[in-house]
Amino acid sequence: MTTFAADHDTDRQLRELDDRMRTAWEDYRSSISELAGPEYEDAELISWERLQHELHELDTERQRLVGAAAGDAGGNTSV
Repeated sequence: MTTFAADHDTDRQLRELDDRMRTAWEDYRSSISELAGPEYEDAELISWERLQHELHELDTERQRLVGAAAGDAGGNTSV
């Protein structure tokens, strides 16, 4: 795969991760937006834990992609 194609694919995957992060935050906000009192307290805790889990997975995937892209760029010595 050429460097350009690999960079393009990595850029696309990073944009997808950004979209997934926005969706995770939107899901979190919408899950608690109309609640109050004890219902809010219960739902917020569960929603926050779910959000943190998703954000951790996204961060892990982002690090893998960036690390792989850096390794590909550093190892490309062909002329």
